[in-house]
Amino acid sequence: MKRILLTLLASSVVLAAGAGTAQAESYSGSDSGSCSGTVDEWGYFYAYTYQYAYISNNKIESESHSFSFSGFLEGAEDAELLNGKERKWLIYRSGDFDLAVPYVDDAGLFARDNRDRDNDWVKLCD
Repeated sequence: MKRILLTLLASSVVLAAGAGTAQAESYSGSDSGSCSGTVDEWGYFYAYTYQYAYISNNKIESESHSFSFSGFLEGAEDAELLNGKERKWLIYRSGDFDLAVPYVDDAGLFARDNRDRDNDWVKLCD
């Protein structure tokens, strides 16, 4: 009887210790697409983006991308990676524009004038 009680007690301690262990939250994805159009305030653009991202514990662990832009986005191929947003986009900065580049399907490509205090994002592509 003592052996059974000791075994049950030891099992309870192991289960309790395991229950307190936090699991790392990670996710990844990739997406690509192209589009063109005109934005009233900024003019014509063409955008091709490929984006892969692996995120773990809210930190970008790995990313790979390929960009091609023209029009008002010309030169944004060399944009600086800032952070991730809402498990859908990686945010880049190029001059006066921030770009939200999707790494999941159906998130869309967005841009904003980073001098604008209203923080309004404009959807460029679906």
